[in-house]
Amino acid sequence: MKSNAEIIREALERIVNQKRIDAWDEYFSPKYVARGAPSIGLGLFIDGAGDKHIVSAITPDSPVDGKLQVGDQLAWIEDEHQRWSTYDDIGQGLHQCRGGEIKVCIRRGEQTLEFDLARDLIPGFDTDNERAKAEMRDFMTRSIPDLRVEIKMTLAEGDVVACLMEYRGTHAVFQREAVWREAWFARLSEGKIVESWPLPDIDAYCRQLGYQMTPPSA
Repeated sequence: MKSNAEIIREALERIVNQKRIDAWDEYFSPKYVARGAPSIGLGLFIDGAGDKHIVSAITPDSPVDGKLQVGDQLAWIEDEHQRWSTYDDIGQGLHQCRGGEIKVCIRRGEQTLEFDLARDLIPGFDTDNERAKAEMRDFMTRSIPDLRVEIKMTLAEGDVVACLMEYRGTHAVFQREAVWREAWFARLSEGKIVESWPLPDIDAYCRQLGYQMTPPSA
């Protein structure tokens, strides 16, 4: 019988390095859940296509949950220092608002509504099995088609396996190669992965693709 560490190594080799996303179900339980890391923020995602900023998604139990809705259009945002009201300014203002409290004005159908919001704890966002599989397929085939992974270290205790992994590949859109590491904690039951806690080095990944990290105004 294979050990949990051997199952993890085999899963990564077949699914990632051999591009066998069809082998996913051999290693991941239908009840698999990936536990995202918590953060401090508002918990909304904005689609800036066209000439409007539209709320495209809201994180459950976040500060905006129960206030803003998917489909709301941002008209302006402000903090105690200034207001951002043009298309270009709103995108910047979401990141530049000082302090933790802001006010937003949204258009919802025929209504114009204002909300007081405050940055606070956003619980880690859970990703179920089907979504995790689809996201991995997209990342391996569209974002980084030559993706490779190498396990640098594995620690196993009970039903949990901790891996230090190193990914490498060239982004299809930016045409830049990147190498980054990820700590992955996976819990197995009856030979299948049922739960995991991924901690990728997003900062290193984005910097190598050309993103610039701009500090907010003091």
